Amino acid sequence: MSTFGERLRALRKKYDMTQEQVAKKLNIVRSTYAYYETGKTSPDFNTVVRLARLFNVTTDYLLNAEPVTPTSMHDASSNIYTPGYRKSLGAEWSLRESEQKLIIAFRYLDKEAQKAFLKKIEKAAAERYEKKYKKKEKQPPSGEES
Repeated sequence: MSTFGERLRALRKKYDMTQEQVAKKLNIVRSTYAYYETGKTSPDFNTVVRLARLFNVTTDYLLNAEPVTPTSMHDASSNIYTPGYRKSLGAEWSLRESEQKLIIAFRYLDKEAQKAFLKKIEKAAAERYEKKYKKKEKQPPSGEES
């Protein structure tokens, strides 16, 4: 398996670009890009996204190079957040395990299945909202007669 830097170098050569040319497109100095290729430093997330777009590959390919399988997806879904990371985010920003699994499963659906799923879940949410909040609106305030 190749490293992140090795994949960057191979892609750069595939597109017949110099380190200077890639660095210029990323708006960084050549030595910074060279450090990415040699593994001395790692780019931030935004730079990884820009590299993926530049070389027309996925960020997953750049960062991992292993194909995602349902088994590896399940293993990853159970470890998306470490307890320390989850705690640092705060409860309002953390996804519950069931939400994480839902998102991962959703990503495996084709576009048509995703649309159908979203339609169903939006309908279910609207029905739940109606039951929970519309009943309260129809009730007269206490002390008033109907």
